[in-house]
Amino acid sequence: MLVRPVDSKFKVWQGFGDIRPETTWAYAEFGGQHSGVDFYMPAGNEVRCSFEGVVVRREFHKGMGNVVGVRNGNIVALYAHLSGFKINFGEIVGAGDPIGLSGNTGAATLPDVPHLHFELRNITKPSLKEMVFEPVFGKPIKQWRDTFTYQINNQNTVKTWRFLALRYLGDEDGWIKIKGVNSQLKKLKDGTKIVIPNYV
Repeated sequence: MLVRPVDSKFKVWQGFGDIRPETTWAYAEFGGQHSGVDFYMPAGNEVRCSFEGVVVRREFHKGMGNVVGVRNGNIVALYAHLSGFKINFGEIVGAGDPIGLSGNTGAATLPDVPHLHFELRNITKPSLKEMVFEPVFGKPIKQWRDTFTYQINNQNTVKTWRFLALRYLGDEDGWIKIKGVNSQLKKLKDGTKIVIPNYV
């Protein structure tokens, strides 16, 4: 079940797929269409986790500012433009747990419009444009799968078991779990398909 990440008093400022002239530049990769749901809310308000998972991102991103990413199976939820964090990288969080505070960080914001950008990605898809999909709060996520198959691509970054464990489990020691599920593989060559287990 996908839980709303903010209190009901905070309204949607920009919906999924919306086009607003003042924000189109930030979504060029999506044809100018908004890739998530923006909740208008003053900075410093609590942001809560929308589903149980493991924190696989807790960082500053040029466009999204302070961003948290939580993964469960093949789905990652992103919470962007935060003013502060309430969780740690690799931490397991439950639906409704506080993960951060709303803000207006990052380049993809407007000066007087603090908000939470909430985005869902199906990480089995081949491109970022195909990954994002519309969140439907109060219902199960239709695209969710407990495990997923990842195809190794070493072009930008050479993939190691520890790299994959950090990216998908939030813990480099989790490489043992990933390698255990893929015990038949010796090397992570380009094009090799491996199974990524869930975080528990």
